[in-house]
Amino acid sequence: MRVTKQVSLEDLSLELSLIPESFTEASDLTLQLPRVVTYAKSVCPVRTGALRDSIRVKRPGPYLAKLVAGGIISPLTGRLVDYAKHVHDGTSRMPARPFLPQALLRERLNIARDILYRAAGVTR
Repeated sequence: MRVTKQVSLEDLSLELSLIPESFTEASDLTLQLPRVVTYAKSVCPVRTGALRDSIRVKRPGPYLAKLVAGGIISPLTGRLVDYAKHVHDGTSRMPARPFLPQALLRERLNIARDILYRAAGVTR
């Protein structure tokens, strides 16, 4: 799909000045990673659902996003979900089930595309 926008020369400086602002807004919206979180939850191994429910995005900076699982208190059991690393990376008794990178790899192109489309003001 091709995206074009016609701008008169008088408006060019205004359009160029808006690029950093629109890119920041587009990145902020896209890096909330809603599709990545949804997919990670769909492929996460489930026993009680606490690990799946703990999957979330942390934003340590304006252009940074971390997909995180575990490290919270489960509202269902009141216990700490501290076993995410063991499920994700595996143990000597259990094979690894890496659900976080699987979600990121599946959605990586959509993330980049969404930032560019939003920055250009194009809806898909």
